[in-house]
Amino acid sequence: MVLSLPVRPEVALISDDLYSVLTDNDTLGYVHKVGPVFVALCGADLHHAVEVGQSLSLDRAVEMVRSL
Repeated sequence: MVLSLPVRPEVALISDDLYSVLTDNDTLGYVHKVGPVFVALCGADLHHAVEVGQSLSLDRAVEMVRSL
């Protein structure tokens, strides 16, 4: 039997208001802080990433990116 554990993403600060959501091998997406709101974006390329949700919490925005 093989157990598959969920991959825990890492969050890296790219600029004052932009975070990347990473695994060991891939960029899952980004979180952009706009005022008090964290905008979750899915996609490896920032210029083509698609918004998948908004949250007042960075952790919740990262989970939105990770869950897709």
